[in-house]
Amino acid sequence: MASELEGVRCVVEDLGASPLAERFGVQAYPALFVDDALVARPEDFYSWGGPETGKYLPWSEAESRRRFQADVRRMLALRLRGEELESLATSAAAPGPARLPDLALRDLSGAPFRLADLAGKPVIVEFWATWCPPCLDTLEWMKRLDPERVEIVAIAVESSREDVERTVARIRPPGRVVFGDAEVEAAFGGLAAVPALFIADRDGRVARVLYGAPPDLHETVESTLAGLGAPAADDR
Repeated sequence: MASELEGVRCVVEDLGASPLAERFGVQAYPALFVDDALVARPEDFYSWGGPETGKYLPWSEAESRRRFQADVRRMLALRLRGEELESLATSAAAPGPARLPDLALRDLSGAPFRLADLAGKPVIVEFWATWCPPCLDTLEWMKRLDPERVEIVAIAVESSREDVERTVARIRPPGRVVFGDAEVEAAFGGLAAVPALFIADRDGRVARVLYGAPPDLHETVESTLAGLGAPAADDR
C-alpha cells in the first residue's frame, strides 16, 4: 500500500516480501524506513524479555517516544525539502556539522587520536552497526580505497563491544574503528538512521552526508572522493 503526503511517498509492505527489509535483515515488525535509510527496527521498541538496549526503550516513557518522533521528523524534513537521502549535499540546512567535529577518540586498541589530526586527506566517517548488512558491506568495500589518499573512521553504534570486536576481527576493515556513544553521535548532529556516512575534504569541511543504503551508494562515495582528489585505488 502506498500514498503521497506532501512530497513524501509512504509505503507499507509485508516484511516477508520486502526487498528493502531483506537488504537490512529485518524480519519482524515494527520497522521504519525513509527511502533507503533504516530509521528504526524492532529491537529499538521491544526487548522480548531481555535487557532494554533499544534506542527508544523503555517505550512506555514519554521521553523515548519523543526521541523517536525527533528522528522521524529529521529524516522526513530532509525529504520534504526535496533532498535525496542517498545524496545529501551539505548546506546550512543539511544535517550534521559543517566541519568534522574536533573529537578526542580512541580506537578499539585504545590508541587516542583526534579527527582534526586527519587533516591533509579526505576523510570518510561511517556510522555502522553489527546487525546492519549494508553497513558491513560498506566496511568491506572500503578496503579498495587507497589509504594513502583517504582516511577512514568507522564508528560502531547500537552494538555490544563484544559483537563489534568479533565483526572487526572477521572483516578487518580499513582505517580506525571506534566504539561510538551518545556524545559522539551528538557531535555529528544526532544519528537518525544507519548507515550514515560523512565525507570531508582535506581541510575537514564536510562535503557530503549520506544516509541509507541505495544500490549506488558506493558509486556515490567514489564520485565524491574523486571530486576531492582521492579516487578509489582499484577494483579489488
